[in-house]
Amino acid sequence: MKIYLIFAIFVINLQAVTIGEMFDAIKKQPTSKIDEIGLEMANISKKKINAQYYPKIDLFATYSHYNSPTNLRPLNPLATGGLIANNEPLGFANTIQKVGVNVNIPIFVKELSSLSEKATHLAKSARLKRRLNYYQNEALILGANASLEYLENLIVSLKSTQNSLKKTKSDLQIAVNSGRTPAIAIDKIDEKLNQLDISINSIDIKKATLLSTIENLTGMEIQNSAKMSIISKIDSNEIFALKALQELVKASVSDYKATKEKRYYPKVALNMMWSENYAQNDTNTDSDVNLGYGYYQVGISIPLYNRDDDVDMQLKKIAILKDKTKLQNSAQELKSELKALEKSLTLLERSKELKKTNIKKREALLAYAKVAYAQGRITEEDYLVYENGVLSAKSSYFETVSQKWQTVAKLAVIYGNDLKGLIK
Repeated sequence: MKIYLIFAIFVINLQAVTIGEMFDAIKKQPTSKIDEIGLEMANISKKKINAQYYPKIDLFATYSHYNSPTNLRPLNPLATGGLIANNEPLGFANTIQKVGVNVNIPIFVKELSSLSEKATHLAKSARLKRRLNYYQNEALILGANASLEYLENLIVSLKSTQNSLKKTKSDLQIAVNSGRTPAIAIDKIDEKLNQLDISINSIDIKKATLLSTIENLTGMEIQNSAKMSIISKIDSNEIFALKALQELVKASVSDYKATKEKRYYPKVALNMMWSENYAQNDTNTDSDVNLGYGYYQVGISIPLYNRDDDVDMQLKKIAILKDKTKLQNSAQELKSELKALEKSLTLLERSKELKKTNIKKREALLAYAKVAYAQGRITEEDYLVYENGVLSAKSSYFETVSQKWQTVAKLAVIYGNDLKGLIK
């Protein structure tokens, strides 16, 4: 008994997943983590560019042996004469050891600001692309869930038709047993029931595929679709799906600016160095010597001619044109798609109401056909047409509902709406 209770609880848990929980589960999946890593890489790339504004400091140490005495540091003639007169070491030796520090401080590097702008736009594009991917995954889940709901309703309709046919078969069996109806009438009903079983089995296969899709997107194992209802209208103020591309265009422009600035603007930097120089067995006094030596300098580098940079500028111009053309093409496609989707949404809503009314009419006609067939006023083939009519009407209605959900999902992605705020 406990085993059955545990199994029942497990099944209930599988069925109790809400659409909101499915949306939340997306963030825990590898696809979302990949987007997070991509965004982190873009942010670090920006830091790498900004790091070039900071000084570079290096410690160094050398051990050198020369084939003739070499000076530890430069000495002017007057100082040299004074050292010799006082019998002091001159700082010349065959073996010299140095320990010191180099410092390089950029003062003016024009292209760094444009490169930083480029990195900023790329980071924004990565952030927007991450959001767009999340919305697209939400739409995939919503679409899969809507298709799953459609198939479930279709199975219910097929089973309802089966039950109706079984009731007719039961009544026919009485007539056959009494000799009033030929046995072939039962065979026709059995054939129709078999066709319905085949249809249900085919739908179960499609359901398995949809359940696998949802599990792949969410990591959640479910058995049935989640119930859904719209709680808010789509915010259609902007075409969000274009924003990531727009940032890429801005990044291309900044990249071209950086290449142009590198080609034409000078660079100014401050360099500093200090070292402690050690010599053993100085050539003048044969004693150890330690002399400190250092400098600072401000340097400017002015570009005059670099064919490589000129060609690079041409490539960057073409890259801008390519990205702008891609953006224009995407904008045109999305505007056309939006126009079609918004029109479809209105038509689907009207179609849904019309098909709901059609179901009621077909059910009323089926009820009449059952009575007429029982009284022998219509043939068995005519009666089956009415059964098929109800099934067809229900199938068409559920398909329209599914199409409406699919349309809402596509609109939400393009306009950048989080489906969790629209659907519950």
